[in-house]
Amino acid sequence: MNTIIANDWYTDFFQGLNCQMWERAVTTEWTTQEVDFLIDTLNVQPNARLLDIPCGFGRHTIELAKRGYQLTGVDISDEFVRLLRGQIKAEQLPIQVIHGNILTTDIGAAYDGACCMGNSFGYVDYEGMNTFVEKVARALKPGARWVINSGMVAESRLPNFPKTGHYVLGDLTMDISNTYAINDSCMLTELTYTKGNQVEVHYFKHYVYTLAEIKRLLKRHNLQTIAVYKSTDRMDYQLGDQQMYLVAEKSQSDLSKFF
Repeated sequence: MNTIIANDWYTDFFQGLNCQMWERAVTTEWTTQEVDFLIDTLNVQPNARLLDIPCGFGRHTIELAKRGYQLTGVDISDEFVRLLRGQIKAEQLPIQVIHGNILTTDIGAAYDGACCMGNSFGYVDYEGMNTFVEKVARALKPGARWVINSGMVAESRLPNFPKTGHYVLGDLTMDISNTYAINDSCMLTELTYTKGNQVEVHYFKHYVYTLAEIKRLLKRHNLQTIAVYKSTDRMDYQLGDQQMYLVAEKSQSDLSKFF
């Protein structure tokens, strides 16, 4: 791939046919299974304050709010935020939407739990990820849990690295071309969308961290990994599994900050 992908590629990536693809790619059943898992794994009671970061078009945010939780969703996409706010208004849901960069935006504090779903953990380099983890860690109450879902962990992505892919979602097709930048441990991707006569090309980069690197980064910010699963069925994560669901818990040692 000869195209240079900017480090802040995510600021304008989620728009147009790209957004349509993400909305079509996930089923209602998949969202229901993941929300069931989140509620159980986060160990939270109704009316708890939960953080969904980044939240995309809000599939987890909306479902959790409908089940009686107070949600804050954070995302940088103009299109996703517009769609989410429209649904919140139409259904009068208890959701606060924060439109901004997850690295620099004030996200509040004293959350009872948080989630980062759908491969979004790893959009930036180590320095940026350190900032992100520190921000979420500070926003959580002691004892609160954070669920991180990704199919981009090294143990998932590298054993069978996909150089190309072709997907059809109704009248929308997506063709994928991947290369791997070894020196940066980063996957570089070109996506070509076709819908009738409309064609769009989008680029993104995703840093590929090992599971051990992620666990060390979390521990650095007072977050202890307590489980790593390959699915919402709570099966243990193994080399080559397509998805990872990591559960981390904030230490109880700094309770004084909240009293």
